[in-house]
Order: sequence, then structure tokens, then C-alpha cells
Amino acid sequence: MNAIIGLMGEVSPNINLPGDYYKAKKLVSKLGLSSTKIDCCEKSCMLYHKDDAALEACKFCGLSRFKKVTNAKAKKVPIKRMHYLPIIPRLKRLYVSLSSAPHMRWHYKNRRAPSVLCHPSDGEAGKHFDRMYPDFANKPRNIRLGLCANGFTPFSVSAAPYSCWPIFVTPYNLPPEMCMTSPYLFLTSIVPDPSNPKSLIDVYLQSLIDELKLLWHEGVDTSDVSTKQNFKLRAALMWSINDFSANGILSGWSTAGRLACSCCIEDTKAFTLKHGGKNTWFDCHRRFLPMDHGFRRNNSAFMKNRIDYDEPPTILSGEKIWERVKNLPKVTESPLLKLPGYGVVHNWTKQSIFWELLIGSIIFFDITWMSCILKRTSLIIYFIL
Repeated sequence: MNAIIGLMGEVSPNINLPGDYYKAKKLVSKLGLSSTKIDCCEKSCMLYHKDDAALEACKFCGLSRFKKVTNAKAKKVPIKRMHYLPIIPRLKRLYVSLSSAPHMRWHYKNRRAPSVLCHPSDGEAGKHFDRMYPDFANKPRNIRLGLCANGFTPFSVSAAPYSCWPIFVTPYNLPPEMCMTSPYLFLTSIVPDPSNPKSLIDVYLQSLIDELKLLWHEGVDTSDVSTKQNFKLRAALMWSINDFSANGILSGWSTAGRLACSCCIEDTKAFTLKHGGKNTWFDCHRRFLPMDHGFRRNNSAFMKNRIDYDEPPTILSGEKIWERVKNLPKVTESPLLKLPGYGVVHNWTKQSIFWELLIGSIIFFDITWMSCILKRTSLIIYFIL
């Protein structure tokens, strides 16, 4: 890093750059955008923070927190550690900078006609949220957030397998041309494990959930540089952005097996192939078409000699889903075990940590499960084309 800084200084001598890495780090630290180091269990069972910060072994699997050392006076080194970047300081900075503060009320001031959709706030999910929580919606500086979590392989195919899982949070108050640009995609953490975290991803989301609960229930004092006013900043997590498999990891409803569809749940038409033994969802889409659609009467292009006039399954609300999952265990409170009836009558693997936000009146899963309607529509369009 010192060599790069020196090279940049030689190429651009008129730019005032820090002399070395230490001075650059000291300069950036004044911005208040620090990171928090949190020790983790080697098997991702728990985090050593809050009430568990003093533990030296995992309370679930019993593995040691620190590496073995021969010298008794040597500093203890944790086996695994994650870096968490707090989201609250970065949200507050959106109102400190003149480049972003005037735009943080765009979603409130630029309402579109009911038939026009150019921003997430124009969608039915955003309008439903406004109707449910008018106190939050009437304060345009309150922030609506989206969360993105997905895995990718950062190395080539020939390299050792490694699954990297970053967690992003992005504000949706901004105009469409700013919403998904890199300055406003806030990286909160990267799961420190070379393998897929699966349902244990909740362990690494605890710090983020704590901040989101604080932003919803209490808020934080913030200054708006564009209006020169102090106000109480609140935020709500509105929806998630992920693919089908990551949606199963976050929600707790597994997207594997015969009951994989999170729209149909147990009311699925999936079946097992007689000779191959694999699950198939062939001819499960006709129930979502209009009743007068020609495909419903077609008995040759789909399942032979079968017409379909069944109605689509009922989309469950967040309250109804909560009744189903409220007694399920959390991976942050107990070891992850296979639940009775899994794969037969349900596909629940856990009580997702995001349900803590639903208890706090944030309708995360109402919105998430509403998004399944979009998946359903795209599925219908695929079969029609």
C-alpha cells in the first residue's frame, strides 16, 4: 500500500495525498466509518458478542474460540472472525452530504399516477406499507431499505471451491438513477467461511438485525444539512433481493425437495417421477392462468388427458405465517436440527431471524411473500412464450 501511495504521488505531484498507509488510515478514521471485529465459532454456531463475549468455547458444539499456542504469555488469536460495518453511521451520512441529502425525499415528493411504475415506492408493496404505518410514511426522511444476500465463487473454476457471501443494504429513498449505484450499496459484512452458510446465515446477521430494530423502534438523532434541521431518523427493512435458493436460506422455507415452492407451500402439485425418483413441477403452472385461458382445456400439450380448473393457492399473510413458525427454534438459540415432518407436511428449517423485525411491526415477510406473485407471473409468461 505504501508503494502504491508513493507511485500515485509521483504520477500526480499536485494532489495532496497521505504519505503512507498509516496516515491514510488515520485520516479515514475521522469519518466515523469504522468496522467491528466479532469472533465466531469455527462451525458458525454462534458469535462471541454481547452476553457471550466472555466465553472461550462455543456453547453449542464446545469447540475452542482461540487457536492453540505453546507460549502461555502469547496473545490469544481467534480461530474465526468476522468484520461488521455498522449501517447507522452510513445512513446518517446520507443527510450530512449535500450530494445526497436533498435527494433523500425524492420518493415522497415525486409520486406517480397509479398506472405508472418507475420506482419501488410506486409499487403496491410500498403503498401497502404506507397504509399500514402512516406515522412512518408521513415523515419523508425516514429511510426504506432493501437487503441483498447471495453467494458467489470469487475464484476460477479450477481453483479450490470457495463460497463468498456478502450482505448488502441499500436505501430506496433516492431517485431511480441513484438507487442501485455503487456509492449507495452499503456492504455490512461478508460471511467468513469458505462454504455455504445455509440456514446458519442468521448467526452472522445478528448485528445487522439489532441495528435495524433500533432504527425502527427508537430511531437515532440526525442532522439534515439541506434543511439545517435536526430530526429523529428511523428506517424500515422493506424487502430482500436474492435468487430462489438464497430466499430459502433467509426465510427459513427450504427451496429443495417436493415442497420447494414458497407460493404453493403444502398445496403443491409437484410429483415424483416413477423411474427417475426425482421431483418435477411439470404442469404446475396452469392453475395460475385465467379461468378462460385456452391452456386450461388443453389435454394433449401438458399432462395427457388432463384439464386443469383448479384455483391458485392462497398467498399467506405475514400474520398467518407467523402462526406457523412462532414455535420453531432459532439457530441463534439452539443447534440446527431437522424438524419433524420436514419434506412431508412442511419445508421449514428454522424460525428466521427476520421474524424479529415482523414482531417489531416491520412487514418484511408480507413484502417478501408478495414478491412471489412476481415470480409466479414470470413463470406464466415463460410457459406462454
